[in-house]
Amino acid sequence: ARITRRTIMRYCVLAYLLCLRRLSIKLRKKFPTTRDVIKTGLLTEAEAKRIGEEDSVRQHGGSNWWIPLLWSTEIVENDTNISSAPLHGYVQMQLAGYRQQLTDVLNYGHVPIPLVYSQVVTLAVYFYFGVSLISEQWIIWRKEGDEILYLYYPLFMTMKFLFYFGWLRVAETLYNPFGEDDDDFALEELIDRHVKVAMRIVDKTEAPPLMQKDAFWDILNPQLMAVKDDDHEEDEDDVTIELITSQEKRDPRK
Repeated sequence: ARITRRTIMRYCVLAYLLCLRRLSIKLRKKFPTTRDVIKTGLLTEAEAKRIGEEDSVRQHGGSNWWIPLLWSTEIVENDTNISSAPLHGYVQMQLAGYRQQLTDVLNYGHVPIPLVYSQVVTLAVYFYFGVSLISEQWIIWRKEGDEILYLYYPLFMTMKFLFYFGWLRVAETLYNPFGEDDDDFALEELIDRHVKVAMRIVDKTEAPPLMQKDAFWDILNPQLMAVKDDDHEEDEDDVTIELITSQEKRDPRK
């Protein structure tokens, strides 16, 4: 039934939101309390009471974000349209895999890389290039009487500087991909996209187009060809462009 499909999809997106809300500063600012989640339409008042308070995100293991997925499995168990063994097992397996993936993401956020590691790496990179700025300035000694050439600009050290600091910036971005930086995940847009796609998948909103013969009907060796431009049909000869390799050179007028 339609209500069954839509409810399961809504619970999946709700679990997604409640899980990532514990990791993302941006989502916590947009949905600081359970009341704000209810306003999205993904959660009802009765469901919010059964899930409990989700306002605290500091305690690991104290969230009930997985309860909507539990409800989804119970709906699948009691639905007569999903009673066949292969379909029932497949749906349950997908729900279990979905929960496991969200759990992995949650564990990643609650067990991060120790802060001292990033501080040591940053300090080491800055100290290394601070010393290299002086130590890699060198002098070319030639035979006696020749002019001494001083090379004050360390060219190779500059290249290493670009590489190392580039990697350091990438590491700082990957350290917390759920933050508020421009390079972090756009979770708000992702949730909106998931709701839109999920509801359109489970609803038969549009009928498929009528079947008709394709352009390659009864052609043994079909080839993709560019359609001729009708605007230049009178001015130029008809030209057919075939998809050929770069090694083949053919006359396009043949």
